[in-house]
Amino acid sequence: MSMSRRAAAKLRRGDATRWLSAAVNSRLPGAAPGNIRLSVLGPRRQARVLDAPDLHSQREGALEEVLGAVAPATVLLTPSVARHPRRLALRAQDLPAVLERLASLAPHWEVQQMNRHCLRVRPHFAVGDRALGPIPDLDVMIDVLRRDGDHHVGDALAGIRRVPVAQWETLATGSLEPRARASSAPEPEMPIDLVYTWVDGSDPLWRQRLQAALARSRGEDAAAPDPHASATDPSRYLNTDELRFSLRSVHRYANWVRRIHIVTDDQVPEWLDPADDRIRIVDHRELLGGSRFNSHAIESALHRIPGLAEHYLYLNDDVFFGRMAYPGDFFAADGVARFFPSDLPIDPGPVSTEDLPIMAAAKNGRDIMARRFGMDVRTKIRHTVHPQLRSVLAQIERENSDAVQRTRAAHFRSPGDISLASSLHHWYAFAQGLSVPTQPNYLYVDLGAPDAGQRLDALESLRRFDTFCLNQEEGAASERTRRDLQSFLERYLAAPAPWERPT
Repeated sequence: MSMSRRAAAKLRRGDATRWLSAAVNSRLPGAAPGNIRLSVLGPRRQARVLDAPDLHSQREGALEEVLGAVAPATVLLTPSVARHPRRLALRAQDLPAVLERLASLAPHWEVQQMNRHCLRVRPHFAVGDRALGPIPDLDVMIDVLRRDGDHHVGDALAGIRRVPVAQWETLATGSLEPRARASSAPEPEMPIDLVYTWVDGSDPLWRQRLQAALARSRGEDAAAPDPHASATDPSRYLNTDELRFSLRSVHRYANWVRRIHIVTDDQVPEWLDPADDRIRIVDHRELLGGSRFNSHAIESALHRIPGLAEHYLYLNDDVFFGRMAYPGDFFAADGVARFFPSDLPIDPGPVSTEDLPIMAAAKNGRDIMARRFGMDVRTKIRHTVHPQLRSVLAQIERENSDAVQRTRAAHFRSPGDISLASSLHHWYAFAQGLSVPTQPNYLYVDLGAPDAGQRLDALESLRRFDTFCLNQEEGAASERTRRDLQSFLERYLAAPAPWERPT
C-alpha cells in the first residue's frame, strides 16, 4: 500500500480535520479545570479528561449524577439494557424544575430536549486531547409522562407507557433499589474471569529454554521430523507490548471481569504490577510441569488454573476490546456460552504432516466431534475472544484423555494436537446445547498484509468494532509494521490501566 493511497484514505475519512480540530480544541481557553473544549464554533461543549477510563463505572456514575441533579423530583428508573442509554420516567409537572436543575450540571454535560416528551442528558469525556465521541451507553434519557386521568402516560416508544398515578411514588422508589438497578434478563450476572496466554520472545532466558527444548526433541528421536516451520516461526513469540494495551482495553471497555489470569513461562511483564489484587500470574510449571512452546499444549491446561471461574474469557494478547462490551456479548445465559464460527473451511481429508499445525488441530477436533456426536464440523473458529465453560473443558479431558495428554506433552505444535480452548470447546458445548453461534462485530487485521497500515488508520479513526485482532500471520514483522502497530495502540488506548507500574 503506497503512502499516497494511505494519505488519500485519511483525507476521505476526514482524519486530518478531526486531528486538527482536536489539537485546536484542546488549546482553546475557557474550559473548566480538567476539561477540554470540543468545538470552536457553535455550542461551547466541553469534555472531561479521564486519566484511566473505565466506561462501565462512568456509566453508573453518569446515572448517579443525573439522579442527584433531578432530586427531589421522583423519577422511575427503567431496567438497564446493554448498549442502550439508561432511561428515567419523569412526571410532566416536575419538568420545569428539573430543567432548571439540569442546567447546573458540570460543563462536560450536554442537555438536549429531543422533543416535548423526551430529554437526552449526555456526558462528554476525553483521553488526552482525543474526545471519546458520543457513547450512547453513557447517555441518560428522560421520558416526560403526561397526566391522563388516573395514569401518567408516556409517548416515547422506548420508554414507559403507562403508570398508575396512585402507585407512582411506590414504583419510583422501588425502581431505585439495588436489585432493580441490576441488568435485566437476558443479561447474565454470574462471575466471569479472563485468561491470557503471553510470552516475551526477546527474553534471553526464555530463548535458552526454547533452544534446549528443540535440541532435546531432536536428540530423543533422531528420525523424528523437525517441528513444522510455523511452529517455531518468530511471529509466534513476538512481543510488541500488545498485552499492555489489550489489558488497557479490558479496563476501559470490560471492567466487569472478576479476575485476570496471565499464563506465562517464568516471565512477568516489566510494566505490570503483579501485586494488583485482580491480576494473577500463572506459570507453566503450575499447569504443565515445565515450559511449553506450543499454544495448543498451553490451551489444554487453562481450565486447571486454581480458583478459575466456571465462566471465563480466553484471549491471546493480540485481541482487543474496541468498544464497551457486556457479559451478554459472550454468554447467552448462566451455563450457555457464545461462540464465533468462521467462514474459513477445514480442509477435507485426514491429517497430513504437510498441514499447518492449526489445520491439523482443526482436523483432529473435527474427527473427535464426528466420533462423539456424529457432528460434521467443516469450518474454523474466528481468532477473537473465546468464551469458555470450565466444566465443558473438564468433560473433554475426561472423555478424550489420550488426545489431551498427547497435546499437553507436545513442547512444539505437532500433527497430533487438538485445539482445546479455541476450537473444540465451542463445538463440544454446541453439540450439547451449552453454546450458541453468534456473528461478532469484529475485525481481523493481518499485520503482514500490504494494506495493514491503512486498515489500522481506519480502525483508529472510526472505532466501529466491538473487538479486533492484530495478528502477524507468518514471519518477523517489518520495522515499519512495528512502528505502525505501536503508534496505533498508543493512540487507541493511550491511558494506562491501574495495574501498570508508574512510569
